[in-house]
Amino acid sequence: MAKMVSRRKFLKVSAGVAASASLWGVSCGWFADFDLIIVGGLVLDGSGRAGEVQDVGIRGGRIAAIGDLKDRSARRKIDAAGLAVAPGFIDFHSHSDDELLLGGAAQSKIRQGVTTEVLGQDGGSMAPLNREMRESLHERLRKNYGLESDWEDFAGYFDFLEKSGMISNALSMVGQGTLRECVVGEDDRPASADEISRMQQLAREAFAQGAYGISSGLEYTPGSFADTAEIIEICGAMDGQGIYSTHMRNEDDTVIEALQEAIAIARGAGVALNVSHLKASARRNWHKLPEILAMLDAAREGGMAVTCDRYPYIAYNTGLSSLFPLWSRDGGREKFVARLQDGSLRDSLMAEVLAKVEKIGGWGSVMISGVPRNPERNKYEGKTIAELAGSDRDPFALLMELITTEEGGGGMVGFAMSEENTAALLAYPYCMTASDGSALAAEGPLRSGNPHPRAFGTFPRLLGKYVREEGLMPLEEAVRKITALPAQTLGLVDRGLLREGYWADVTLFDPARVNDRATWGEPHQYPKGIPYVIVNGEVVIDQDNFSGRLAGKALRMGKAQRA
Repeated sequence: MAKMVSRRKFLKVSAGVAASASLWGVSCGWFADFDLIIVGGLVLDGSGRAGEVQDVGIRGGRIAAIGDLKDRSARRKIDAAGLAVAPGFIDFHSHSDDELLLGGAAQSKIRQGVTTEVLGQDGGSMAPLNREMRESLHERLRKNYGLESDWEDFAGYFDFLEKSGMISNALSMVGQGTLRECVVGEDDRPASADEISRMQQLAREAFAQGAYGISSGLEYTPGSFADTAEIIEICGAMDGQGIYSTHMRNEDDTVIEALQEAIAIARGAGVALNVSHLKASARRNWHKLPEILAMLDAAREGGMAVTCDRYPYIAYNTGLSSLFPLWSRDGGREKFVARLQDGSLRDSLMAEVLAKVEKIGGWGSVMISGVPRNPERNKYEGKTIAELAGSDRDPFALLMELITTEEGGGGMVGFAMSEENTAALLAYPYCMTASDGSALAAEGPLRSGNPHPRAFGTFPRLLGKYVREEGLMPLEEAVRKITALPAQTLGLVDRGLLREGYWADVTLFDPARVNDRATWGEPHQYPKGIPYVIVNGEVVIDQDNFSGRLAGKALRMGKAQRA
């Protein structure tokens, strides 16, 4: 028999519940219509249509209603007057593969409004791993972050991400370079028929476990050792259903030929093509951009699905090793360092390095971004080799000293692109704005080195500098290029638009204030004008502060995401 409650006690309990509800922003007690209503913001739904002032109701992690909800109740309401309400931004080209394992520490992307990151880019992914790769990766994660990990495939990686707690959603490509290292190793030689078959099988297993496509980084070893025919065969494992996202074999003097190869690979495998961080690098190649865009248009008119991505900066970020010829990197890092220390090779190395440096404008265009193995050289970070060498040191000798003590590692920023080309690419209808950077932090374990400011500023820079200040494109078009366009390119279901039934990944920003604050000299600065970011219905950035909620999911191709 149910226990009876006196009227006086009922009223006392009800009053307490009402007071608690008021403290937590609940407008109508326990039985609210929505978990959250975003009230009176300019809704930019991601489609490219002009915005409209509306309310957005969220329930159970999804968008439940859009319209006039002033008479509806919610457990919390956010006043969005003066703010734009957009789908959460999708960073199509991200390198947060390690960093997202640290949960709430990885804040530089979420504070830009990014709710989904696309990992496994430039030919390198966190799976599949052979025994040697597995031992090396997990030792690095233990050493750098104190993580105890043990996966060898994507199923294990995605599970580890989710168990760690994810600040945003993430999905991954499988890296062509990773496949090659796993099966062929790091040597410069053709893959045998059996090895190609094994790489195809590993790729199919990756897709079955949720990977979205294949990426390549053909300026990096060992992926660069594959010829065009081999890559077509590997991409054939997608059975015409995925996307080939490529850091092309060249981005400067032979960029046209490299793009021809990229198109041939995607066409030969019958898959979609995305050209990563598209550029015509080095001043003598800047004039090639119109031809490059015409080639993309022609491929699209011929029936191919073709996109590209680009960050809103005139400098790239890569390893110091990229200044050295491929032959010197054959066989992996240990052999590379041995060649650096081989006096008989010094003249050959110097000739090729100097030619590479001359392309990008000289030593004054090569900035040191990280020397993690030598903390005593942190003072070098953020300075160019020309500045460090001064008038009394040989710049090449300084580079050799740095990269040798870094055991073949170290990072650099290269200033090699033009503002005009950058703007033209950002405005190109089929170009997504993407960071090509990692989720870092202004403090804690993910604050290190002098990273490229794109890790902190890519998306607000697009909306502030290029949209509001320069009028490069309408605001609604810029939002489309960082929401619906990447979602459609990936075939990402129920994300990228503000639509009823879609997952509630939502970014609120102030169109009049949003901008980046990260600079080349002071990159560890979060942007301004993005006060709220919502991931799967949870408020993760709340009035400019991290709420502590880890609401992200590992998005697996072909698998429905449940609340």
